[in-house]
Amino acid sequence: MERTEPTPLTPDEMARFLPAMTDWLARELLEKGSVRLAALDTPGSQRNFQEVAGRVSTMLGRRVITVTSSHGMTFELADEQLPDQGRSAITR
Repeated sequence: MERTEPTPLTPDEMARFLPAMTDWLARELLEKGSVRLAALDTPGSQRNFQEVAGRVSTMLGRRVITVTSSHGMTFELADEQLPDQGRSAITR
């Protein structure tokens, strides 16, 4: 059976998804250091979370390392701060 891509998020859904998932991923990474999401196995969902990871990196002033596989995505918070970044918007 061939797997099909789910319907992409509407612009309104994406406008709600990005800030909600950015906040969630930032908090999870600060608490745990890394997060694995197994359900991210479609190109669309991977693109969406890649954008979230970029937003988290900007928010925290630290690199977010992403690894994508056929089993999902793993996000890891790098130890070093990005150059010329102040304190993060979220603290522990």
